[in-house]
Amino acid sequence: MRWDFVLLTATIPLLASSDALSASKFSTMASSAALTSTTSIVAETTNTRFLRVGKTSNTDRYASKGIDRNFVVDDTSINNPEERGGWAGALEKLKSLKIIKSVSRSVSKTTNLFSDKISPALSLKSKLQVWSNNKKSVSFVRKELGMEGLDDVELTQVKNFKFYDDYVTSQLPVWSKKELTPDEVVSELGLRGLSGAELMSNPNFKYYDEYLVQQALVWAKKDVDVDVVLKRLGLDTMPAATRPEAVSYKYYEEFVAGLMRSWMEKEVPVTEVMAKFKLDKLTGQELLNHPNYKYYKNYVKNNLKAWAGDLKSYEYVVEKLGLKGPRGKLLDRHSNFVFLKKFGTHADKYREQLWLKQSVTSYDAWKRLGVDRVRETMRKSSDSYVAYKNYVNLIDDYIVDLKIKEGVKDENLPRLTSNDASELELHEKTLIWEGMKRPEWYVKFSLELDGLKEAALKKAANYQHYKHYLDAKNAVKHT
Repeated sequence: MRWDFVLLTATIPLLASSDALSASKFSTMASSAALTSTTSIVAETTNTRFLRVGKTSNTDRYASKGIDRNFVVDDTSINNPEERGGWAGALEKLKSLKIIKSVSRSVSKTTNLFSDKISPALSLKSKLQVWSNNKKSVSFVRKELGMEGLDDVELTQVKNFKFYDDYVTSQLPVWSKKELTPDEVVSELGLRGLSGAELMSNPNFKYYDEYLVQQALVWAKKDVDVDVVLKRLGLDTMPAATRPEAVSYKYYEEFVAGLMRSWMEKEVPVTEVMAKFKLDKLTGQELLNHPNYKYYKNYVKNNLKAWAGDLKSYEYVVEKLGLKGPRGKLLDRHSNFVFLKKFGTHADKYREQLWLKQSVTSYDAWKRLGVDRVRETMRKSSDSYVAYKNYVNLIDDYIVDLKIKEGVKDENLPRLTSNDASELELHEKTLIWEGMKRPEWYVKFSLELDGLKEAALKKAANYQHYKHYLDAKNAVKHT
């Protein structure tokens, strides 16, 4: 067996792992182009950015290929030898080119510095991949790219900054998988000892910010205890009044916002949320002054709106607020009693605003309120009809204001009259328009008669309601 083949075989593991790459002396006949063509190339990242989760549905996963900024680890390219760069094929080419010489001397030099073990023929992109595979630190890469000692302004202006930017960004999903703490990320990025404006102006701060914004959402989805997150962010030892001034407070608020969205989706009871915010043992001014009370208050208010929109009863809300005592007695001294009173006075407004936001049509409101089930002789004086009438007026005011005050064109105005509306509902709505003296253009628009010529207008299904409106309008003119 030829010695060069034996020695070549012995060096394969060293070349396959970058930590074992030797400082082999290659012949001047070596072709750097041939070597580069057989090594893996780091995926381009300039067109992919590390995106925040408000934009994705999975906040605790990271979808990536190569260097990706969406925080999802994809090991396909790592486990597939062909995707990994085809080191065996590279060795065959190197062997055929007879560029490996003095292998025995190179093997004895495997203790050289890591930077000496990478052939100068490798492109920077390839080196990034090697460094990433070998979990090299940010400071190591910064030094190897010739950026050590540069101030903040110079750092972002040097030619190699784009490679540095890609490398650090590629490490974000790695750090997330390892669940590095904020303090550990500070160390990785060389931000130790910085604070305030000095911290935020540092070029590495953007990576810290991207990482923690994402992690805050991950913590929220995992329902991490609020006190644990305060400690992770270094806010637990600060007075509550001064926390908003801290750079890391932003991430706590991101975390809490994510928590409340998750809790609303899961319909977590308000009493349970009160305990999660560490408020269940507090009363009076101590409760109101607690920094988490504003979040709890917002969560309860969102529930009040949802309950109003679903037409939940007063008794239902009493129970959900934890105000039902022994033998059904109302616990009027409970800290949640204030929310019950708010529901009693604002339920109609909550419902109307929520329905309008959800584009609920007047006919949908008619059915939900059961107006048609009320006896005709009692309908106009019933609570159901009053609620329906108020919602119709809210819709009308909203659409008219969009056109008159905001200049929205007719084709862009919302149509909140259902095609399935009953003749009875359309008639009652027409009477409301007449009483409120709504403009003619709006009535035609709502009945979907706008743009029709006279012949087509008179044949339209809703023309009878429009004619009723015109007759009432003309009758007023002649009185």
